[in-house]
Amino acid sequence: MRCRSSVVVSHGCLLVSGEYYALLWRRAERFLTRSIRDLEEGDYDGACFNAEEAVQLAVKALLYKYFGETPRIHGSKSLLARLRNLFADGGRNDVATVIGRFVADYRDALDVLEESYTMARYGAISYGERQGRECVETAKKAFEVLKDVERAVG
Repeated sequence: MRCRSSVVVSHGCLLVSGEYYALLWRRAERFLTRSIRDLEEGDYDGACFNAEEAVQLAVKALLYKYFGETPRIHGSKSLLARLRNLFADGGRNDVATVIGRFVADYRDALDVLEESYTMARYGAISYGERQGRECVETAKKAFEVLKDVERAVG
């Protein structure tokens, strides 16, 4: 196995520094792409599940990039709250406010996203086109907000 600046381990490369952030962000983008494709194909359960996974990974990428955290929690609202709180604690209330406003404005949609992480796979309900579209649009907006955070923080 050939690793760039990483260390070879038994089943792959141990990522260092910005490589882990980049890996998480690429994965997040792939899940967002899958959610859009699922929506277009009428797989609304998949669209919601993949949208939630995309948001989780994107937030985790920023948590790692700016704070060195690799949380093992799930749930986009919990992760966004953690990110918001860390920025506020670090004196970046401007950034914390942007994240907090997004969570407040999209609270109901984020609830559907979080619920879909489990329910779309194991639940006795199935998501319809309206929910699928809401999930994907919310994930897209979350990406916009997180990119705004990156531009503001550098």
